[in-house]
This record gives sequence, C-alpha cells and structure tokens, in this order.
Amino acid sequence: MNQDSSGNKTKFVRVWRQLDVEEVKKQLLYIDDLYGTCGSCKKLGLNYLKDKKCPDCGSVFKYLATKLTQPAEVGKILSRIQKEGLDLTLIERADFERSSAQDAARDLFKS
Repeated sequence: MNQDSSGNKTKFVRVWRQLDVEEVKKQLLYIDDLYGTCGSCKKLGLNYLKDKKCPDCGSVFKYLATKLTQPAEVGKILSRIQKEGLDLTLIERADFERSSAQDAARDLFKS
C-alpha cells in the first residue's frame, strides 16, 4: 500500500481496458524482471527503467508485459514504475499474446 501526496492510501488494482493490439505491439517492451525485448523489432537487453525508446527502431515504450505471475514480483515492477515516475502501463502478457494470436489466426483465413 502506498500513500499519495494528499495522504490517501492507494493500492494497485488490475483494470480491464480495450486496446488496439497492433498499436500496443508498436509501443511494447517485454520484460522479465529488469531487462527486456522490444515488441516491435525484438531488440534484446533493454532496461525499462532507462530505455524510454528502442535504440534500434525508435519505438517509444508505453506498455510493459511480463511473464511473471507471482503478485509479489509483479508488485515490485509496479513499485519501480511508480517510484521512478515512469509513464508506463503494465499489461498481462498472457492476455496480450492470446489477443495477438487470435488476430493472426483471423488474418490467416482472410481471402
């Protein structure tokens, strides 16, 4: 639990939002703890605390996705984002990959 500047106690809660999967993919950094991979060009070894954009393709990161599922581990990432004042949204990687796979399958059968 955190306290904001007005003294209110705040907590992290998951929120469901409809997103354009293709737009998210262009602004996504896949992470496992600290280091990650650009969702657009697959550049490896990026640090979400330091790399605001991909040094190879120039994608500006707005979203993070992680395979970590333990609440304590996810909480660490969320706390780092908040502590550093980063303008990043953590999305659930499994949901995102499922949505991407559905779109790919649908596109495969278009004539």
